Amino acid sequence: MSDVVRELFDEFQRDHETLGRGLHAIASALRAGDDGQAGAAARELNHTAGAHIAFEERHFYPELRKLLGNPEVEAFENDHARGVQAIARLVTLQPSESLTAAQRDGLLQDVAAMQAHTDECGEHFGAIGRVPLSRQEAFLAALRQLRVQSPTWTSVAKQGHTQ
Repeated sequence: MSDVVRELFDEFQRDHETLGRGLHAIASALRAGDDGQAGAAARELNHTAGAHIAFEERHFYPELRKLLGNPEVEAFENDHARGVQAIARLVTLQPSESLTAAQRDGLLQDVAAMQAHTDECGEHFGAIGRVPLSRQEAFLAALRQLRVQSPTWTSVAKQGHTQ
């Protein structure tokens, strides 16, 4: 495995671990009825996940479409859409605001869809190795540039890159 492939794989895996931890924190807070903590965890994940989400949607998914087909990639995009829906709701949660049980349940369903996405990321990782080395180098550069730009997940969605 080339250094570029290893670096890209490692960064991709770290990002998915960050997503998994953040989603777990949100789900745990929602289950405990701690809306304030759910909002805080969502605000943190909104910032830490933005670059990765933007990378996947702007750079990786178009390439993945060629390898896996539209239905598979559309499912990944739908997971992102459900995830950002929950994030967007929680980041705007006011300190004095409380969610209803039905709202918590809906948010938990959206978070669970995104958790399944991050838990089943093996197909993503396998696809990286099937992309030509020159594209992998471009992917690594794009991911690193997005980290410098540091978009939030919700800003990526507002720009139209999350369905």
